[in-house]
Amino acid sequence: MYAKRAAVASLLLSIVTAGCHHGAFTNAPAGTQGAVGLVVENQNFYDMDLYVVSEGLATRIGDVTGNSTARFTLDPSFFPSNELRIIATPVGGNGRASSGPLNVAAGQSIVFTIAPVLRQSSAIVR
Repeated sequence: MYAKRAAVASLLLSIVTAGCHHGAFTNAPAGTQGAVGLVVENQNFYDMDLYVVSEGLATRIGDVTGNSTARFTLDPSFFPSNELRIIATPVGGNGRASSGPLNVAAGQSIVFTIAPVLRQSSAIVR
């Protein structure tokens, strides 16, 4: 009985740690042309839902847990006009963090920092 529990606990631990890897950009198909990298540094306590807004259309791209960093790859179809905004809303909370308008080109990356006070959040295009 103990060996069975240990095996199940070991399996669950290996699955959880494999799912926590943040080394590369997520949701990027191999060979994506014109993609833009997004690094989100969440300095806020709350978990955040992330959206890309372009031409009035908001598209959810994922989430980032509180006090952590997440990486995403944005497909060029998210922003056909090269202008976009990154919006973060707290899960179960009020308010939002916004990057403001950003002009991006293929191959660039965005670093979006969600501050502890949401209105003080900022973004940099590199």
